[in-house]
Amino acid sequence: MSNMSNMSNMTLCNKTEYVVQFVVKQGQLAVARLPGIEPNTVMLVPIENAYEVTATAIIDGNTYTSAPLDVSGPTGFLAQVLQVRSQGTYEFNVEEIPSRNPNQLQFQKTCLSPVTFTITKNGRPLQTVVVSDSFEVQTVNIGDTFSIYAVVNGVATDTLVTSTPTVTVTALMDTSDLEHGYATLELS
Repeated sequence: MSNMSNMSNMTLCNKTEYVVQFVVKQGQLAVARLPGIEPNTVMLVPIENAYEVTATAIIDGNTYTSAPLDVSGPTGFLAQVLQVRSQGTYEFNVEEIPSRNPNQLQFQKTCLSPVTFTITKNGRPLQTVVVSDSFEVQTVNIGDTFSIYAVVNGVATDTLVTSTPTVTVTALMDTSDLEHGYATLELS
């Protein structure tokens, strides 16, 4: 056992004759939205609570993007437009604030423009959250449950839910007479 990181892997297997696209969510947060996996292929997906968040707003016709913030676990984000009096300009800033809920990422803003927060992992966008109203808090739950579904031959499977990130999820063709041509997911 290596103690270099506490990362665990979810194993995704495709045992169908089709390319399968898996979607894995932790709470409401998409932690993996994979390109298609070829038939008879196995893929390991690292499950770790490490993301980056950037915010974007359009102010007076100009697009402002914040520096990325590293996130692990429940965090709050506050987007603000600050005056830089010495330069006669504005600065768009996102500050990390405590989340008021131990299972949530929370997003809010004080500027007039809508703000789009983008959650990325290893440079790949996973999800966006748009905050339109300055007095509301948009939330994304990041609890301990994982939900997994797959798209097989254009059809989404039922969603499986587990609290164990290290499971193996296998996409199989359903061979019962009723479900001919349909795929199912199996946890092991």
